[in-house]
Amino acid sequence: MSRKKSPDIGTNRENSLTELFIKPPRLSSRGKMWSGIGLEQHYLPPGETPEYSLEKFAIAINLGQSFEIERIADRHLEKGLMMTGAVGLCPVYIPQVIRWNRDANILMLSLDDELLSSHALELLDTDRYEMLPHLIAQDTLIYQMGLNLQEHLKNNDSDSRLYVESAANFLAVHLLQNYSIQKALVREYAGGLPKQQLRKVIDYIDAHLTQDISLDAIANYLGMSRYHFSRLFKQSTGLSPHQYVIQQRVERAKQLLRRGKLSIAETAIACGFNHQSHLHRHFKRLTGTTPGNFLNS
Repeated sequence: MSRKKSPDIGTNRENSLTELFIKPPRLSSRGKMWSGIGLEQHYLPPGETPEYSLEKFAIAINLGQSFEIERIADRHLEKGLMMTGAVGLCPVYIPQVIRWNRDANILMLSLDDELLSSHALELLDTDRYEMLPHLIAQDTLIYQMGLNLQEHLKNNDSDSRLYVESAANFLAVHLLQNYSIQKALVREYAGGLPKQQLRKVIDYIDAHLTQDISLDAIANYLGMSRYHFSRLFKQSTGLSPHQYVIQQRVERAKQLLRRGKLSIAETAIACGFNHQSHLHRHFKRLTGTTPGNFLNS
């Protein structure tokens, strides 16, 4: 396997993902208002990392062509073929070396320990958890979530913060349920939110529709965890909080367009979208027509 070492950053130390590779990422969520999760996209020549360990749980998603990969972790060698769409799971504090034999287009997700431990407390009745490492795994859900997060980062959508927080929570639960050593407790939240709490949420979203709505802010407003709130809200409405916010922004856009006092660009801003193209995309997806056609109908 041909190898080109990344910069010498020392052995047995804890590193960020960026430090492991020669070139900076082509895409990064650093500096964005992302909570609990980070994203980087790397284009890597054939190479090898120095021995390292990570402070955050990491997921590698192969967006490019297949390549051969080796990992030495705790003196144990693993080899395999990383197919397009495959994922690798890298728990924290495990000394390891990674080698790959071809150019690679890798999407890296990192999750904060606080995010995982808070969900472990709800799912496992303990904030202590242990993730199993996987050199190669086929997980369509993780792959699709990675692509969706990448798209939101590229577009810098006005709804990105709420979507990213929702995705981070869902991903944390998925990992704990499927890749942790501990067995998750099965809990049912029947009936959704009580009517009074649902009304509070709807009023809160309506009052803050033009702002960057945070999942944490809504959950804290109700005094419950993000995971618990998200599940109950979807049971009550059939929509995730993120989907509901987008729906309401489009409904408000329809009202403003009917009044005919604002341009489409002004309507987009008045409804909480970053710009006209965001309104256009979501409006057409939910109504089947464009804002311009709706305005002229």
